[in-house]
Amino acid sequence: MGQQGSRIKVTESDKAMLQLKMAKDELHRYSRRTENLIGVERAELRTLCIKLKGKQLKQDNRARLLLKRIHYQERLLEQCSDQIINLETMVQSIEFKLIEKKFIDGLQKGNQLLKKLNVELNLEKVESIMDTAAEQIEIQREIDDALSNAVVGSTINDEVDRELEQLDREVNGTKETAPGVQDRLDQLPSTKELGELKASEPEKENGESQKETPKEEPLLA
Repeated sequence: MGQQGSRIKVTESDKAMLQLKMAKDELHRYSRRTENLIGVERAELRTLCIKLKGKQLKQDNRARLLLKRIHYQERLLEQCSDQIINLETMVQSIEFKLIEKKFIDGLQKGNQLLKKLNVELNLEKVESIMDTAAEQIEIQREIDDALSNAVVGSTINDEVDRELEQLDREVNGTKETAPGVQDRLDQLPSTKELGELKASEPEKENGESQKETPKEEPLLA
């Protein structure tokens, strides 16, 4: 089975436009026939003018008839031209009105669609959507800030410590100890411990000297 071709829907406006254009074409054909007839009759009248001169030409019935027919055909030709102009004007006006009708129909459908969209997207709904979007944006910003502080926080603290140490060296004139030296310095005894050690050394020496001195034996009587 072959596919059935789509049929074009012919409206009443299309039929009316077709009739007007057919009438205009018929007037054009009539105008051309009249012009040809006028040309033939003028040629015949010239021939009679050559044969008949003066008073004979005026009294010749054929010459007079041809001249009347020419004038009559010229009047018909003028009327035909006017009718053609009127038809062309009417066709152009109808075509423009059809375009205006399509524009009005499109505008009406657009207004209906716009009303429907305005009902669906009322002010309260739009404000609710905007508030929800703003809340989500704020939550995302807080998440980004938290992640940024978690990743970069330790690095920033290290940089702050280094800058404070450098500022301390510049202001107080302290010198940075070599790596590992500070740990060994921290293991050394403090000045208080050194004083206690010095105080305990004489007592220790006295005790050792007493131990080393031999006891005197008693003399026999």
